[in-house]
Formats: sequence, structure tokens, C-alpha cells
Amino acid sequence: MKTKIWSSITAAALILGGAYGIGELKGSTAEAAAAVKSQSTTLISVSQAEQIALKAAPGQVESIDLEKKASGTYYDIEIQQTKQEIDVRVDAYSGKVISVRKDADDDGSYTAAPASGGKLITAGKAAEVAQAAVKGTVTEIDLDRDHGGAVYEVEIRNGQVKTEVRVDAYTAKVVYTDTDSDEDDD
Repeated sequence: MKTKIWSSITAAALILGGAYGIGELKGSTAEAAAAVKSQSTTLISVSQAEQIALKAAPGQVESIDLEKKASGTYYDIEIQQTKQEIDVRVDAYSGKVISVRKDADDDGSYTAAPASGGKLITAGKAAEVAQAAVKGTVTEIDLDRDHGGAVYEVEIRNGQVKTEVRVDAYTAKVVYTDTDSDEDDD
């Protein structure tokens, strides 16, 4: 009889203890999920991604692309250094450097700064100027050097509308804007 009472008490203690443990586990899992969700809902800015990438690999930012893949969302930042190109991937939500890859600049695409000695604005500054002119999310920035000048070509998406904004890389002035809708047949 004493054995049955003790086994009943033990069983009750295990059941209550297990229920309490499961409740605590669910509570902490829910809190952790909420914390992750709150951290991952806002993209870091293009300027922040650029600064993080330049800490990992100093040089001249040539392009920044916002990539959305199954593995996650990240900024792919191409940085030009003398005789080599560096590709830095920065997580678009946390700002963590995902990878740094170096490539020899075999195609000779490196272009020195112009003889005028003008200083280029940053890609982040070009993104800010473009977003002041056109509302939306910056999805791509490319530095284009032609005929002694330089412009940042900034692509901004707002729903199904894509706008290309060209920003003078020396004066930070918008020099061209072209809007295109995904619904257009051209």
C-alpha cells in the first residue's frame, strides 16, 4: 500500500514538474522568437552597409546590390582596391559581415581618380540623395565613370515601380531620373 502511494506521489510530481518545464520552455522560446522577429524587420541603411564593408576592406565602393535569396537578404558590396576587387556581403538586417572575397583585377577595369583631384561622394551619400528625390528602397548602386566624369546609378523600387536616379559622384546632385513600371510592356 505504501508503495502505491509513493508511486502515485512520484508520478504526480513528474507530471506537474514536466508541465511546468514545458510551460517555461514555451515561454522562453516565444520570447526568443519575438526578439529575433523585432531585430529582423528593419533593413540597415545603404550607408551603414557601406561603412561596415569598408571596415572589412578599405577602398572605393564601386557597387552595392540588395540581394534577396532563399539563404537571406544581404548587401553585396564591390570594393575596388589597387589591382584587386573585393566583394563583401553584409547581412541586410543585422549588419554582420557574411563573407569577404578577393578577386584579382585581371580585366583592367580599375580606373584611377580624375586628374582634377575631385573627391567622390560615398555610395551611401548617393543613396541618400536619390531617396530624397524618389521614395522607395534602394536595391542597387553602381559607380559609372565615363568621359572624365562619374555618376552613381541608383535603382530604387517602390512596389512595382522601379526608378533609376543618377547622382553626380562629385557634386551629389541628381542629374537624371527615369521611372519604369513592372506593368509596362517595353
